[in-house]
Amino acid sequence: MDEVVLDVARAIRPYLPGLVGEDAPRWDLRIVALLDRARDGVDVGEAVLELLGESPATLAWAASVLEDERHLPPDLQRRAVRSGDKTGYSPLANPHGGDPVDAQRYLCPEDGAYAWWRTSVGHEIPECPDHPGVRLVAS
Repeated sequence: MDEVVLDVARAIRPYLPGLVGEDAPRWDLRIVALLDRARDGVDVGEAVLELLGESPATLAWAASVLEDERHLPPDLQRRAVRSGDKTGYSPLANPHGGDPVDAQRYLCPEDGAYAWWRTSVGHEIPECPDHPGVRLVAS
C-alpha cells in the first residue's frame, strides 16, 4: 500500500472547506471511509487518487503534496521564484533564512486518519474532529 497517498488523504482533510466548499463534509466522509478500509488491509491508493481527481482543486493540492520532497501541504512548501518571472513578484524575506516553515505534523492517536500541521508554537493543538475530546499528537 502506498503510505504517501494515504498521508495525502489524511493531510487534505483540514483543507477541504477551502478546496471544495460546502461539499467538504461529503468529501471528508468519503476519505474517512477509504482510510478505514486501508486500516483493514485493503489497498485503497488508487481509489484515493481517483477521489482526489474528481475536483481540479483537490487534484492540484494532492499533486503539489506528492511533488514536494517532504510531502508538505502547499501552503507550507517553499515558494520557488521562477527564472524570468515578469510579474515582479518575490516572496517576503524569511526571518529564519530561506528554509520553508518548520511545521510539525500531528495525527489522531486513535486511528491516524486525521493530520494537521502546526506552524507556530502559538497555535493550540486541536482535537480530532472524528474523536471529540481526543487531542492530536505529534507524529
